[in-house]
Amino acid sequence: MNRFQHCIWIIGCLVMFSLSAFPHSTSAQSLVNIIQADRLDGGFVNGQAVRKLIGNVKLSTDDMVMDADSVYQFTGRNLLHAFNVQIETDDEMIWADTIFHNTRTDFSELRGRVIISSENNTLFSQAVDINNPADLAIFNKPVRFEDDRGRLIAQSGLYYQRLDSAVFRGDVQLADSTQYLESDSLFMNRSSDLYELFGRVYAEDYEDNVIFTSDYLYADSTGYRLLTGDEVWLMEVSESEADTTHLLSRKTELFESDTLSTMYAYENVRIWSTKFTAIADTSLFRDDIEQFILRSNPILWQDNMQLTGPVIEAYLENDEIKFLSSYVRPIAVQQDTITGRLHQMTGDTLHAFFEDGAVEEIRVFNNSEILFHVKDEDDEPDGLIELIAAGASIMYFLDGEFDFFKAVQNPDGSWLPEDPANIDRKLDNFRWDPDLNPARPLINIRRLAEIPDELPFVLPPRYLNHLRSVLSE
Repeated sequence: MNRFQHCIWIIGCLVMFSLSAFPHSTSAQSLVNIIQADRLDGGFVNGQAVRKLIGNVKLSTDDMVMDADSVYQFTGRNLLHAFNVQIETDDEMIWADTIFHNTRTDFSELRGRVIISSENNTLFSQAVDINNPADLAIFNKPVRFEDDRGRLIAQSGLYYQRLDSAVFRGDVQLADSTQYLESDSLFMNRSSDLYELFGRVYAEDYEDNVIFTSDYLYADSTGYRLLTGDEVWLMEVSESEADTTHLLSRKTELFESDTLSTMYAYENVRIWSTKFTAIADTSLFRDDIEQFILRSNPILWQDNMQLTGPVIEAYLENDEIKFLSSYVRPIAVQQDTITGRLHQMTGDTLHAFFEDGAVEEIRVFNNSEILFHVKDEDDEPDGLIELIAAGASIMYFLDGEFDFFKAVQNPDGSWLPEDPANIDRKLDNFRWDPDLNPARPLINIRRLAEIPDELPFVLPPRYLNHLRSVLSE
């Protein structure tokens, strides 16, 4: 179960790569230098007066250098229209088939094959709007981010540069070599290291073989993670890939520090593994000592045994139960594999010891009671034994099956002969609930196809020339 926590923890690391290349201000400057143009013309476009810089245009300001095939200035509209553009600033380079820039509102529309590249990553889209006064970048069409670690894609998005926050919507996907994540939308604030994913959240951790799904995921810089939904599902596959553990609930919380990891699950908690199953209203798992605690109506099943009590504590070793305790007044019931009858044991407190996943010994302390169904030499039912003791009693098991028992202090017992009236005899707090034992959950799979290797458009010549120049350096 410790891999569950690691998978949730890495989500913050996975999404951090995605915002480093957002465009900074490309606002019009008070002084624009025309470095080069093959021709300067005047004319009209759709009845509007236009000044035209045509052919090998190069412009500069204090903050940027722009190359374009041509630039139109609509004198009556405070509008610049540039074609086949490359813009270089101190922080990034921008390519676009066309750019519309309103010199009065300082609003830019990048269209066509839009690429924004920084030292950290590269953005690809076919429509990006930049509202410089508001420090806002708007992605109206699918957007793709790439860096040397992974990729992020979404159908649309917004980036608020002043707040260092972004929202992505529609089939959001993130992936690198170690993990994959998808959701309907994503909110992030890099400066505070806060991330929220909404709607059909799905994640895979390839290194630790963990998958989880939820309706909502929250992660922040304190090491706190929250998963909520109609059904939060986590699955861990062991290193041998022979053992699988599922945890289901309506809410899961993780608290992570340098020394301790704890995971809480709430509401309709179900645990299914190849070693044991359990249900409860609340569960707690501590990674450092491999302990989980089930509270509020918990029941645990291990092979043909059921343990019921207000609180159940278990310690694991190699994903198998090593020790169990339960209180107050728990009851252990085991179904005999040959006769089908139910051995029962209760007391104020119960301890169970396991070896290689099989129960070896159960001890109950104070006011212990045992009901043991006997078999004859032919393994046929032969009555039952009832034992009551003021102190502790011990049940011993052989190959996981009830073998014999003993009482330590003031025992009082009786043997009842085989009789139909005794077959269904039960202790006062008897519980046997095989119908509640959770079945193996269905394995959820990703909803969306793999993030394609292909870019959303054919790369423009100016960008390809830039790549060739970088490679030649």
